[in-house]
Amino acid sequence: MRFRAGAAIKRRTGETTRIKPKTKNFTMKKNTWSVASVSTLLVMIAIIIVVNLIGLRLFARADLTDNKIYTLSDASKRLVSNLEDRLTVKAYFTRDLPPPYNANARYVNDALEDYRSYSNGHFHFEFIDPADEEALEKEAQQYRVQPAQVNVVEKDNLQVKKVYMGLVLIYGDKHETIPIIQNVDNFEYEMTSTIKRLTAEKLPKIGFLGNFNTPDLGQEMRNATTALSRFYEVVPVNTMTGSELIPDDIDVLCIVQPETPFDDWTKFCIDQFIMRGGKVGWFMNKVNADASSSVATGIHLNIDDMTRKFGFSVADNLVTDAHASMINVQSQQGFFMVRNLVRYPAFPEIRTFNPESQIVKDLQAVAMFFPSSVDTLTPVGGSVSFKPLMFSSDKSKVQRNSYDINPMNRADASVFIDPPQMLGVSIEGTFGSFFEGKSVPAPADSNAMAPSIGILTSSPETRMVVFGEGNFVQDQYMQGGSSNLILFLNSIDWLSQDSDLLTIRSREAAIRPLDPDISDQTKQTVKLANLLGPPVLILLFGAYR
Repeated sequence: MRFRAGAAIKRRTGETTRIKPKTKNFTMKKNTWSVASVSTLLVMIAIIIVVNLIGLRLFARADLTDNKIYTLSDASKRLVSNLEDRLTVKAYFTRDLPPPYNANARYVNDALEDYRSYSNGHFHFEFIDPADEEALEKEAQQYRVQPAQVNVVEKDNLQVKKVYMGLVLIYGDKHETIPIIQNVDNFEYEMTSTIKRLTAEKLPKIGFLGNFNTPDLGQEMRNATTALSRFYEVVPVNTMTGSELIPDDIDVLCIVQPETPFDDWTKFCIDQFIMRGGKVGWFMNKVNADASSSVATGIHLNIDDMTRKFGFSVADNLVTDAHASMINVQSQQGFFMVRNLVRYPAFPEIRTFNPESQIVKDLQAVAMFFPSSVDTLTPVGGSVSFKPLMFSSDKSKVQRNSYDINPMNRADASVFIDPPQMLGVSIEGTFGSFFEGKSVPAPADSNAMAPSIGILTSSPETRMVVFGEGNFVQDQYMQGGSSNLILFLNSIDWLSQDSDLLTIRSREAAIRPLDPDISDQTKQTVKLANLLGPPVLILLFGAYR
């Protein structure tokens, strides 16, 4: 009997059965699959490398944020596309920055690429590591780009490293510096506002009315005036000396928190400023209040007769709200002084804004401090349109004549039954003069003579904003990046008709507070969901895969 190689014979009742060599065939399939797998893997790795190399030159992103804060705005595109000369940006960034600053460097590079792509060839930038040469480090410091100290973990040791993360923008014989970029959340606003200031022939002039116990610009309003000074020339306005009217070169006049009555000459100066087309921002409380002493008194400004001529008045009241900010209150319990966090109705938290107004449409929440409501009426001798800006909630309470602001007096929710109160309004149109048919009043300065001038009786098209609150502009109520500061700067931008900065700045003001009326259990549930939800979803997806 013959046998073939690789075959086996099994004898059973005279029959023979041939068994195929399965082991050898199985081994051949396994080797074939391994080669295909390795080939596929190598091809995929090559594709990923090529895509990443292309991505270094060309990039795209999907911006899923509500306000598209990671997409270059139309205002920025328009600004760089209108450049008339070469704009050079030197980005002084240390190479191989530690996390999270390395991500910031890549973000800045991508953003600068965006600016360059829309500049018609006028925008240029380069990244420079000052550590490469001593001359480069001196150059960076001459431009006021100073090194920062950051903590770095290297070889399991915590070390302090000197790094550079700043920009200088050069346009003609002028330059502007962004000394350090530690946070990229408002990078576009920083860049566009700097370019705008650098390329402007002259800065618009913003005047602040002095005297009348208004806040001091250098002490009580430093945050606001410092922020304004980046885009405007800020000057004080004095109507109490001499007989000069408000200068013609002032674009916007701000009247912030006066506390003493206006004299007729000052009213005349404001009136004629408006008649010449000047814009005015009114930030006025009608209640002088102090939360620490729980004392509040009304303020009489002797100006309501004139403002009614312009179509508005700030009411003699105090608007409180069940939806309010929290404050720390100190109370004595036995031998101890205890601090409690309580909701203070005299500090309403405003969340109702007019989405059709550029000033407030992207704001989520601002805090007001002892506000009064604003009333509007049809003016005589003018033609204006009103646009409400913001309202208190539907759980408001309006106090008149006497004011209870004691934070320890916990008001029951049932007392907040007044409808929403308008706390701000913008006004556009032509205005009639309060002094039409009257004589020029004598100056407040007794040594000055009344000027021989004609009274302008009607204005060209102009603008006003009115808030029944002036505290929010002051430092003690305002933090550098707060929505209150954004509200103030937006108001000035709108008055000066600089809508570009207004639209960019507001995109950064996304605040999503929880409803203050939800239960503690719901708050805890939301907190746990935010904490545990993402990792749980990833684990479930991994288990499914």
